Amino acid sequence: MKKPEEVVQEFEQAMAKTPEWFQDLFGGDTIWDMLLSNGLQVFGVGLAGWLLASWLERLHLRSLSSREAPLQKIRVNTFKRLPPCEPEGCTLLIGSVVVAHDYVRTLIIVIRRFIGGNISPYERLVQRGRREALIRLKEEADLRGIDEVINIRFGATTVSGRFLHAIEMVAYGTGIRTNH
Repeated sequence: MKKPEEVVQEFEQAMAKTPEWFQDLFGGDTIWDMLLSNGLQVFGVGLAGWLLASWLERLHLRSLSSREAPLQKIRVNTFKRLPPCEPEGCTLLIGSVVVAHDYVRTLIIVIRRFIGGNISPYERLVQRGRREALIRLKEEADLRGIDEVINIRFGATTVSGRFLHAIEMVAYGTGIRTNH
């Protein structure tokens, strides 16, 4: 079995034979220079991605707040029975959304699954998805002239593929026009 020093020396000899553009791209004359340079690049890209994703999440939350304000007149509840007044019309209303995470938070979620505990990035994703689905349901009610939605329910499905980790949230309920 080779000693670590011999492996490093063989690698450095192999690197000496590589083209100069390859060494410039991956940085450094030694393996340690290359590891440090590439590690800093990966850290920098990860940090930039996390900052951008956090900024976009804050923008989405502000958008949700501004869209919720005009929809407060629409009452929603989880009651299964109609209100005491006579409704004019009933219809099924649905609001759905698919919300995804950035790769940095997805990596945090994967690590958290191994060590256990509360997965706060996933909680925030679910909360944003639920809120967006409810707003879309209320917007649909507003378009139809409905002033109350009863029997509200939520459903969630995980959507994932090789490079996609997202959640689909669906809010649905019975929309009614009341006579008040």
